[in-house]
Amino acid sequence: MRTKPLAKTIGDNIASRRRALGLTQMVLAEQLGIGQDALSRMEKGMISPKISRLQDFAAVLECSVASLFREKNDDTDVLLAELAALLLSLEQQKRDAVLRTMREIVKIAK
Repeated sequence: MRTKPLAKTIGDNIASRRRALGLTQMVLAEQLGIGQDALSRMEKGMISPKISRLQDFAAVLECSVASLFREKNDDTDVLLAELAALLLSLEQQKRDAVLRTMREIVKIAK
């Protein structure tokens, strides 16, 4: 398996998380205090975020710093990120109900 350059992997992960959270490049750039053009170049893998800013990216994108470095093999990570964002938007009682329902669906499907 051929790996992508690290800047491209990080950029893809930033773009993927941003889209999963329903953020535009402009909104994410504003939240991070950077220019939209810089964010665009990061997402394309032309430049990388500074190491000192990775925690800021992770916090705004609601993910771990480590997840920004993971290579994607399929759309599973994007789907998981979207599900996580949806669950986090719910109050705890509703989140618990959704998880119980999902567990029941998985039991039935096996």
